[in-house]
Amino acid sequence: MAENKNEVLEMGKTAFSLFSLKIKMIIVGVAIGIFIVVIFPVVALMSVFSNDDTQSDDKKQEGSSSSTSTTITVNEVISSDNMKKYEGAVFPMPFETWDSNKDVVTSKFSPSRTITVNGVVQTRAHTGIDLVVISISNPKICSVLSGKVVVSKAGNTGYGNYVVIEHTSAENITFYTLYGHMKEGSIMVAEGTEVQAGQVLGIMGSTGNSTGAHLHFEIRMNKNSSSNAVDPYNYLFGN
Repeated sequence: MAENKNEVLEMGKTAFSLFSLKIKMIIVGVAIGIFIVVIFPVVALMSVFSNDDTQSDDKKQEGSSSSTSTTITVNEVISSDNMKKYEGAVFPMPFETWDSNKDVVTSKFSPSRTITVNGVVQTRAHTGIDLVVISISNPKICSVLSGKVVVSKAGNTGYGNYVVIEHTSAENITFYTLYGHMKEGSIMVAEGTEVQAGQVLGIMGSTGNSTGAHLHFEIRMNKNSSSNAVDPYNYLFGN
């Protein structure tokens, strides 16, 4: 079989050598034309699709980095100098920063509150205060006081991703602070760990039973139960 192929090749070479220079040039020109008309566009299209895929990957990476533009680390602590504390307040505001002219309270403590969440009207007690930082994007949520993390839960709960910290007052009274609706994947503390005042817990978000990005902050006296919640307004804003 190989001998037959070689014979055919030799015959082709001999036949081509018999052609005049003009005919040879025509044959070469036709071959180049076929390459330009057929093969070159195919190669060009393949190159375009390859570039599109690369650009798509780049865009995905850009989108990923923008969604995590705020980076936090375990055991990150915000200085008390940066945490806003109102005159007469017991605790600083539970954020890395709070602008009194821009950041707002969207819902206060109430024994009965009616809201619409995902098209469903709900009437129930609101056992905390809803705080929204709009002066910066992705604000970090901080513990208002040192204590021990007793709940650090991510998942489909009414509070969304939330943390509860146990504290002991100077009068040896046990109370709890709760930080709810934190951004997906942002919780930075684990149950059983000790935290400092100003320690970053996560990022403000809208997980769980929420109508928009905010922090649901609660204070619970003596027992870690919503039925033991007290109005946190004066604790944060003073009398």
